[in-house]
Amino acid sequence: MKKNKFNALLSLLLFGSAVSNVFGQTKTAVINQDLKIERMVEIKKKIDSERYDAQYYAIQLYYGNHTAAKNIIRKFEINFPDTVTSLIFETPNYKVRVGRFKDINKANILLEEIKKTYPGAFLLEPNNL
Repeated sequence: MKKNKFNALLSLLLFGSAVSNVFGQTKTAVINQDLKIERMVEIKKKIDSERYDAQYYAIQLYYGNHTAAKNIIRKFEINFPDTVTSLIFETPNYKVRVGRFKDINKANILLEEIKKTYPGAFLLEPNNL
């Protein structure tokens, strides 16, 4: 009797596993998506990319008159030729900023080097530019 129950249970398990493979669900799904959604996703990616590119760390060397600012840029470019420099006008003063860093660690390393020559230099975070 026990042997018959065991055989019946075993047969049922084997048959159940075989049938589940035959009648199981497929792993593919078809999604019909409006083209407007794809366009919106592309626009969002572009906006995020532009926002990311506009966010960077910079080092400010100077804030004052135009003549001194130009002199600082000229001297800085001699000492640090591979670093981007920019002159920004904010009424009534000029700002000398250098670098465009995505990585704060690289910005801090250069800042320590720059402070040897320009002790008043400081790091600007992306939202303060």
